[in-house]
Order: sequence, then C-alpha cells, then structure tokens
Amino acid sequence: ESGAVVTAGCSLPRRFDQGEMEGFEFFQIILDNSSSRLRLPDKFTRVLLDGGKPQEVKLREAGHRRRFWDVKVVLDADGHMYLGRGWEQFARAHGLRLGYFLVFSYDGDAVLTVKVFDVSMCRRHYQHDGDTSSGSSSDGDSGSSNTSDGGGGGNNWSLAEMDVEDGPTGQFSAMLRKCNLGMKQEQYLNVPVDFQLAHGYAERSKVELRMRGKSWLVHLKHNPKTGGRSRASFRYGWHQFCVDNALGVGDTCFFRALRQGSAAGGGEDHLLKVEVRKRDGSFLV
Repeated sequence: ESGAVVTAGCSLPRRFDQGEMEGFEFFQIILDNSSSRLRLPDKFTRVLLDGGKPQEVKLREAGHRRRFWDVKVVLDADGHMYLGRGWEQFARAHGLRLGYFLVFSYDGDAVLTVKVFDVSMCRRHYQHDGDTSSGSSSDGDSGSSNTSDGGGGGNNWSLAEMDVEDGPTGQFSAMLRKCNLGMKQEQYLNVPVDFQLAHGYAERSKVELRMRGKSWLVHLKHNPKTGGRSRASFRYGWHQFCVDNALGVGDTCFFRALRQGSAAGGGEDHLLKVEVRKRDGSFLV
C-alpha cells in the first residue's frame, strides 16, 4: 500500500457521462517521498472506469498544453486505482516534494492537467527548455523549474537543498509528542534506526537542521540498546529549534538528507532539510 499521498478532496460531477466527466477535479498532498505510484480518489476511479478501462492516462502541467507524460493506470485487488509506471518520472521532472499540493483536472480522453503548489502555498511554474530527456514524456523534452524549492528564504543553500536524497533511507517524518517538547533538559527526538544506519550516525556527534533560510546545530545522543546497537536521538539544540519555530504537539516534521553531508563516517555534520506541517494542516513557510 503506497503512502505517497493522501487525497484531500474531490469535485464530483452530477453524472458520469462523457460530457460531465470533463472538468472533474481533485487534489492531493504529497506526504511521503515514495513516488513510484500515486493512488487516485475512488470517486475519480468510478468516473474514469465509467468511460471504459484505460490502460494509461496522459498528464500535462497546466500552461503547457502540448507536453504530455504517458502514465500507466493499474488497479489493485480492492479496486483502488493508481498511477503507475511513468508517474515517478513526472514527479522527478517537476521536483515534487513533501508537502506539495497538486490539483488535477480531467480534460476527457484520459488526459489530466496538473497544477503544482509548493510549501510556500504558491503555484510553481516550470520552463521547458527543449533538452532531450529519457523519453518519459510524449514530446521528449525535459522540464526544469524556474522557481526555488519554496521552503527557503533567500538563503545561500538553495542549490544544495534541492539536491536531496531519494529512497526510504533518505528521509523520515515524526509527529511531535509531549516527550519531544518537554523541559529543555529532557527534550529529545529519536532518529529511525534505518535512517541512522544509512547515514553513519553511530560515528557522528551532531547534525545541522536547515529550514526557512536558517540553521540549527543539534547534538546527537547515543543510547545503548539490547544487542549492542545504539539508538541516536536529537538532544542539545533540538529545544532551540522547536522554540524558534513555535512547534507544538501534533505538528509533523519532515526531515530530508542533503547529499553534500550524507557520506557515512564521522567528521562532517549531517545536513537535514526540515519542513513542518502544523496540526491544523498548514505548512510553515
């Protein structure tokens, strides 16, 4: 079961004939860095299946009406529909990240137009320079964004922050609880075992958190566990990060490794880009 996105809402047409299918809209929020497939809302699945059983759909970014991405459509055993092969290429080409908000509009004939909004809550616009790509799009050109990643504030790390690691060990998220936000001397945040093993945290003493154009140095505390494997957690400096960003119980932090500090072994601070979704669903910008 993919956790790539959560469907937040749909605009349901009155009837599922061909005329009413056009203009059907829904939106998705990227909540996970797993991008191999994307589940479509069940209401939209019924709309799409009412016009037959398509083997693929074409995606296009709003404003570029002649540029299409061919994406396979798959159904699982429970009748849920997903965008499969081709979706990952679309996501990478458009730099989709945690917290991005996508608006889909069905144009008929198995075509979906997509608008992309980043964590600044502003729409992203892409320029297509005509360079050849690996063939993931129908007309063969490649797309590059002419905006920043949306989470920075004019800082000098913009290029490094866009070079984040992909895959399950390149990022993790944590919903904050009381133990993460207690008294200054007691605050901590455990780092998932798979993440710390992938990035050599046993040999590291600190990490650097980057968000909204600022940085915070946070020391790692290593707690011994059974079997001889230690567990790393954010300790000294974590309190200041929480205070400076007014974090509270129920807020969710998304941590993504930046490549320039990802080599295993000690000596370098590990660089982590952070995005925060507040308890009310809004994002810190």
